[in-house]
Amino acid sequence: MKLNLFRRSMIFATFFGSCLCIALIVASLGTTHWIDARARRTSQNSLESEGRISFGLFEGHKELNFGYGWRNHDFSIKSGTHPARRWAWCGTAALLGSAVVCAGGACVLAALGSAARKRCSPKPLLAGNTLAVLFCLGAIAVWLTEYFLRLQHNVMSDEDLANTWSSDGMADLGISFWLVVAATIAAFVNDVCILVAMSDGRDVDTIAPALEEKVNGAIMLY
Repeated sequence: MKLNLFRRSMIFATFFGSCLCIALIVASLGTTHWIDARARRTSQNSLESEGRISFGLFEGHKELNFGYGWRNHDFSIKSGTHPARRWAWCGTAALLGSAVVCAGGACVLAALGSAARKRCSPKPLLAGNTLAVLFCLGAIAVWLTEYFLRLQHNVMSDEDLANTWSSDGMADLGISFWLVVAATIAAFVNDVCILVAMSDGRDVDTIAPALEEKVNGAIMLY
């Protein structure tokens, strides 16, 4: 059977949704704003001290002012100074990598499915997008767990803590995290489009024989 125009259009729309999902996840992995936090010293000169910290899954940047000028520091997972525990950033990165693979597969399937002349099952496409949603939700859950258990209370290194720096209650989820939420929504919208396409039972080849039969019946009457 040939696909009708509506179903072909819905499947092709998921191609752009998958591309958007991949772009958002890659952007979240490449940016350093999974957490944005402020910091202050709890001892002397606390009113003059100020700090700003932002970091992603692999690296971050820290600016501390002890009251006589800003000091900039970069940190990364290579140096072992990442504020998040290893299981958190490693698990989040692995889940997002899996989501990219699933979204990429869905992207290819959408392109092939919309270009195919004959009807093909949309179930693999649905599975790819569903897995992308689940992996993104897993990454969100892992990071939120680390945020509520640790990061909202402290993103400072041991050295900073020894210098009486504190970020307790001053850390927020950054734009990089919300990019993953947007990617999850994009993949979920793809699932909705596929389900709508699957619910449309009209096909070109099922309509054409009925029309041909009516025409032949009219000819026989004449």
